[in-house]
Amino acid sequence: MTGTIAEWERWTGMVFPETGGYVIPEGLSLLRIDHSADQGTYVEPNIWMQHI
Repeated sequence: MTGTIAEWERWTGMVFPETGGYVIPEGLSLLRIDHSADQGTYVEPNIWMQHI
């Protein structure tokens, strides 16, 4: 999931002043912020299990 830094700040109620990884509420992984691209990217890990 990608969005601008302003969108991520609005969605999370947080401020992202620097490029890097941030822990976000309810997140399973880090939100990656790239100020040079004005973009935040969030990718949740996929875990598959087989129940026998």
